[in-house]
Amino acid sequence: MSGLDGASAGAGEAERLAGAAGDRYDRVVRLAQAIFAVPIVALNLVGPDGQVTVAAVGPYRQRLPLDASVCASAMWNESVVEIADLRTHERFRDYPMVAGEPRVRFYAGVPLRSTSGQRVGVLCLLDLVPRELGAAQREMLADLGVMIERELAAQDEMMRAGEVQQLLLPSEPPALAGVEVAGRVQPARETGGDFYDWQVVGEPPAAQLQVVLADVMGKGLPAALIASEVRAVLRTHSRYAALDEAVRRTSETTLPDLDTNERFVTLWGARLDPVDGTLHYVDAGHGLAALVSERGARRLAQAHLPLGLPVPDTWTQESTIMAPDETLVVVSDGVLDVVGGIDVGLEAVREPAVEGASCADVVERIVGFAADRGAEDDVTAVVVRRTTGRAAGRAATAG
Repeated sequence: MSGLDGASAGAGEAERLAGAAGDRYDRVVRLAQAIFAVPIVALNLVGPDGQVTVAAVGPYRQRLPLDASVCASAMWNESVVEIADLRTHERFRDYPMVAGEPRVRFYAGVPLRSTSGQRVGVLCLLDLVPRELGAAQREMLADLGVMIERELAAQDEMMRAGEVQQLLLPSEPPALAGVEVAGRVQPARETGGDFYDWQVVGEPPAAQLQVVLADVMGKGLPAALIASEVRAVLRTHSRYAALDEAVRRTSETTLPDLDTNERFVTLWGARLDPVDGTLHYVDAGHGLAALVSERGARRLAQAHLPLGLPVPDTWTQESTIMAPDETLVVVSDGVLDVVGGIDVGLEAVREPAVEGASCADVVERIVGFAADRGAEDDVTAVVVRRTTGRAAGRAATAG
């Protein structure tokens, strides 16, 4: 065996991939166990702080320090590494998994590289008795390594797409006095179809805060690409048109892509005048927005269709007044899924909205609520408050 020395050059990539691996590699390790009839198979990614097992069958530790990991050395080989009996190997015979439980004897591993060519880990086979692989078996193990490298490449692509998608979300509060706003997307996968946005429209003293939350049908990269398109188009039209007209133009512009990809988009958008609290809103099939306070919840919903359906619709805006003590809460159906109904959902978000010290605090409470209950869909929340007169308004209401 050669190429057993080296530093963890692909350390950063290995840790990044391991952190988001989930259960995507479980099928591969089960397949390897069936093919090679070994008691233990593990997919290990190696970083500067040690080895992390992202998928395994059999008694195998989830983490090992570098000085106890055979894979940390084997990943530097150019091809399949095979050791018939670890107990007779001068370097590895005293490693904990060899000298102690599970007392591994046989080791075979195929090194793995990332899309950038960095070495990131090993798919390894372990047995409790000495053995050797035949030429055909070594070739099959190499082929499984290629399969995993392709999956690692796909995972890396999705993660980078998710990072880009996050960069498109607002990162700073709006430059508009009298309002506070916060939002967060927790995608079910590396990328998702939910997005939120805010921007200032109009000029002082008539400037307003526009907030939007939308949900593209489906998950993954296709939904993320559509979401990015809808966001960009709506932002552009919102600069020059009223909210309902901006939604109509966005639907018209994006309809060909939505139709081609068989997608539709639910969307809720509003414009808030922070001075007098006038709130204009358009609900395109979303239905998950409310003004909440200690006095209760006022749902802001309309009967309009989502964007992208073959049935024509005309989106009109409605208006209300957002009182100083009220909090605007808009969520995606990932929140609704864990509570089972609109009324229950409104009550579930009302408590954190009333008790939260800030909009960011309310957002974290809502997203955490859904995550703690095993949300399987993208979870998104946007929260807005008027800061002008809020304390006085709440005191007057309480009195």
